[in-house]
Formats: sequence, C-alpha cells, structure tokens
Amino acid sequence: MRFDELADVIREHGASLAVEVTTAFLDRHPDWRVRYGSRAMSAGVQDAGYHVAFLAAAVEADDPSAFADYARWTARVLAARGIESRFLAENLAQVQSALADRVGADRGSVLARHFQAALDALALGPALPNEPVLNLTAQVFLQAVITGQRHAAVQIAKEALRSGLSLRELYIDVFQPALYEVGRRWESNRLTVAQEHIATAITQYVMAQVYEAPDVRAAAAKGRIVLTGVEGELHSVGAVMVGDLLETSGFHVRFLGTNLPTGSILGVIRDAAPSHVGISATMLFNIGAVRQLIDAVRAEFSDRVAIVVGGAAFRTNPDLWRHVSADSYAADLRGIDAAFTRKN
Repeated sequence: MRFDELADVIREHGASLAVEVTTAFLDRHPDWRVRYGSRAMSAGVQDAGYHVAFLAAAVEADDPSAFADYARWTARVLAARGIESRFLAENLAQVQSALADRVGADRGSVLARHFQAALDALALGPALPNEPVLNLTAQVFLQAVITGQRHAAVQIAKEALRSGLSLRELYIDVFQPALYEVGRRWESNRLTVAQEHIATAITQYVMAQVYEAPDVRAAAAKGRIVLTGVEGELHSVGAVMVGDLLETSGFHVRFLGTNLPTGSILGVIRDAAPSHVGISATMLFNIGAVRQLIDAVRAEFSDRVAIVVGGAAFRTNPDLWRHVSADSYAADLRGIDAAFTRKN
C-alpha cells in the first residue's frame, strides 16, 4: 500500500466527511447549536475539514508526529476559547471512525497510528507550559504551506496574532523558520520545485492577508529605503518580509522586486534618494551580479547611499558581504533594524 494513494483517498472524502462528522457531533451536543447559532455547523465543518487535510498530509509523509503537532496546536486554540480538549478528542475519534468505513480495514492500521499519536498528544493537556509556543506554531504553519493549504495557513497566522504575537514575532518566529525548513527540504530533495514554489506563494499570500490589518503600520518615517533583487535573482519572499518589517519600524520602503537590470535599479535610486539600498540574493551564483550592482551604485552615488545585503547566498560565508563591498549585512530578520540604521 502506498501512503500517497491513501492520502488521496482521505482527501477525496474530506468534504462529505466533514459535514457528516459535524452533523453527528452537534446531534450529540445540541447545546452547541444554542451557544454558537449558525456558526456551530459552519465552523464545525471548517474545523473537521482541517483535521482531514492535516491527517492526509501526515499520512502521505508517513509522519504521525506531524498530526500530533497539529492536534496539540488545535487544542491550544480551542482552550483559548473555553473549549476542552476532550471535545477535540471526540471529534478526531469521529473522523477516524468515518474514515475507517471509507478506506477499508487493511488501511485502518495506518490511520490508527496517526490518530493514536494525536490522542496521546492531547493527553498531555492543551497548556504545555514548558513547550515553546512559537516552535509549535511554526511547525503547523510549515505543514500547511508545504501541503498547499492556503486557507489553513491564513487561519494559523491570524490565530497566532490573536493569541498575542506581534507581527514582527509572527514573521521572525513563524514565517522565517518555516521557510528556512522549506529551503532545507528542497535542497535535500524532500520537496519538489513545485512544492517549494507553492509553499513560498502561500506564505506571501498569508503575509498579504495579515499585513493589511490597520494596526500594524508605523506612523512615523525614519527614512527611505530601496529594496531589490539583482538581475537573475528569482526569489522575492525574503525581501518582502524585510520590507514589511522595516515599514513597521517606521521606514518608507520601495520594494522593486527581483530580476531587474542594473540600469532600472539605478533609476529608482535617483528618484527615491534613499539613505539605504538593500540587495537580496538567494542563490550563490548571483553574487557576481550583486557585486556589479554595488559597484554601479558606488560609481554614481559614492557614499551617499549605504548598501545592505542579505539572503541565503550570504549565509554560506559570514564574510561574503565584505567581499562584495557592502556596508552592512542582515543575517536574518532579527538583524534588519540594526543593519539599516548603521554602517558596519
């Protein structure tokens, strides 16, 4: 039996199963209809759909611990709303029973391993005071983006914000480690190029959703920054994250995107008159283009513009930023404020 085939079967029955399980749950707990009104059914179907989607992803990866992480995260979310974990355990047992009827007895043992891992995790209790909350959130977010669950990823991010994380913490402690792991899995051939692109695209979509909130924009401007990727650079999500966080810190940021010719970048710098130019490079083979852009900026603007570099290409060598004659280097999101306010 192939795990991917079982995962496809689980997904195939996901929509009908979510309705069936939620209806049965509300029939056993009619007080929920009174307490939550029409949302009892709609929210229940949505939650059951998430259970099935994350289960399918865990089964496909043959990783019961991934489903356990999801169960613990869900328990924490429900506990914050006054819902005991026993109701989640009951709901998961319903999903298991309904799936067993659909997938056949020969596949039931595979499902049982995953559901048992989830129930064992729930037995620890929802609070888990000694466990890093952000680490678990990043793990669940990672599962969502690499399995193409865009709406689930949005909900995970919004729940993190509702739970008290700042936008900066969400970017640094959830999005950044999740994307680092996406990169590591791609490099080790555990993710295809298509999966890596999907994960990146979903993360950018989630960022757009949470960044539109009116309370995340800084009112005052500290200065102007131009962010760009060089010609040949195709990755932009890291630079977008940098731009978002710099804006929340009070900078006016003009993000040019990636794969731009040097002449176009110089034209924007002339018009914008920034104090800093940030250059992002993900792949090491783009370092030559970074050096050429820096030389061109130096030739036209001399020391009037400070140059900051960052991206995965520079993490391969801690001194590489000096070799390309940059003024500063941001190793990750935690260091961006310092990198853009001083010269090293």
